[in-house]
Amino acid sequence: MTNNELGENIRKIRELKGFSQQNLADEIRMDQKTISRIEKGELSPKFETLVGIAKALSVSLSQLLAFNDNLIFNNYIQEQHGGKFVAYNNTEIEKVEELYKQLLKGKDEIIAILQNKNHSEQ
Repeated sequence: MTNNELGENIRKIRELKGFSQQNLADEIRMDQKTISRIEKGELSPKFETLVGIAKALSVSLSQLLAFNDNLIFNNYIQEQHGGKFVAYNNTEIEKVEELYKQLLKGKDEIIAILQNKNHSEQ
């Protein structure tokens, strides 16, 4: 796993959990700029930092390292709070929809590649 992939996992989980970078930094007693550098893949966090991030985000270390957008949709529960729809961990439905659209776009691209490959073989 690259620093970029790890940083992206942390960012996605943090956003889905409704944390700002500052919230996460405060939770693990770290500077917000350091969280930003980790999420951008500019800094490789120490093991203790990863454990702290996982704990603050209420995920296991293995979930943090092997985060998969598809897991979000397997735990989807919808409730209404104050006029806004939220997903299972108080994530606004718009964020979940955006991730879903990204997954669909990727699926469509794979289908198009496979269809083009089949047509060229025939």
